Amino acid sequence: MSYSSEVNKLLADGSRAYSSKNYELASEKYGEACEKYSDEKGDEDADLLFLYGKSLFQNAVSKSEVFGGQPGDDEQEEDDKEEENEENKEDGDKFQFFDVAPVAEEEGEDGAPQDEEEEADEENAGEVDQEEQEESNGKEKHDKENEEEQSDFELAWEMFDITRNLLEAKLQDIEEQGKDLTVPYLKTDDEETDNQYIILTKKLSETYDLLGEVSLESENFPQSAQDLKSSLQLRLKLYNPETSALISESHYKLSLALEFCVEDPTSRQSAVEHMKLAIDSVKKRNESETDASKKKENEELIQDLDARYQELKRDPTEELKSEQLDIIKGILGEPTADGAGSSGSAAALVNDLSGIVKKKKVAQVNDLSAVVKKRKAPGKISGSEKK
Repeated sequence: MSYSSEVNKLLADGSRAYSSKNYELASEKYGEACEKYSDEKGDEDADLLFLYGKSLFQNAVSKSEVFGGQPGDDEQEEDDKEEENEENKEDGDKFQFFDVAPVAEEEGEDGAPQDEEEEADEENAGEVDQEEQEESNGKEKHDKENEEEQSDFELAWEMFDITRNLLEAKLQDIEEQGKDLTVPYLKTDDEETDNQYIILTKKLSETYDLLGEVSLESENFPQSAQDLKSSLQLRLKLYNPETSALISESHYKLSLALEFCVEDPTSRQSAVEHMKLAIDSVKKRNESETDASKKKENEELIQDLDARYQELKRDPTEELKSEQLDIIKGILGEPTADGAGSSGSAAALVNDLSGIVKKKKVAQVNDLSAVVKKRKAPGKISGSEKK
């Protein structure tokens, strides 16, 4: 695709900013490029929209710590608490000092000492009001930042969804070119090709992959699973499952999304199956790996994935029942699965009940489920209208 000099200049600026991880500036430049192209051609370009959506997504992810606090906040809060305790201790001593001499209050019936006390009260009230105002301003600023983060994720998802729509329309136009292709279309993940059908299929698989990631961020797990499954299906056509790292990655991401589709009773078993496929894919790829360092990395990855696989295979309901049974045995003084049974251990088990009997929590993510909605049936493209 050839662009005007103005669009190319914006693309070059956006690329430099993205490479230096200045995603906010990259988003600005790519957004301007999309706008400029639309003004020139009266149409949208899938490649430009994809770049814009990707930079928006990376910008939102890079700032997502706003929702959970910046690293080191806990340590700073502890230091602040220690300083506050020291100050309170000193203030407490001073308070005791004045408290043992209440004579001034009795002598203040003529008004003088009492006026001083009233002035002090007014001054303290003013300080409290100022602190409350500062706290309110800080909260408003925090809420505003949260809204900005949400809008970045929302806009990124919309850009990817429009990109998907455009790419699918283009693929449909050249569908005949894909009928004679042999699966897999490519020998390696990084093989270059000039076949437009394969190029568009690659772009569509990447778009679905990023749509799935945005949905993971929003905790919209069913939508995430749907998009990641679409990405996997396309990648299975594009690449060799025995050598492709992208296919291993797709199985892993899909397993993660399926694990939290709790409303579907079959999703956990599907998550187990895809995790196993991810492990098998890495193992097969590692058999032909000649680089010693990469081979070691793959072996470590297999261990991590296998640990995850074993965890997924365990029935969470049965595991909870077993833990509850151990608690009861501990209370009765009977030997438990881990050998506990004394009265001391029973007390410890009772005290630790709240830590044992609890639901597994999902890792904290941005709550944008209102933004990323389930995709509707295919329809006519109109601006940012979703399918």
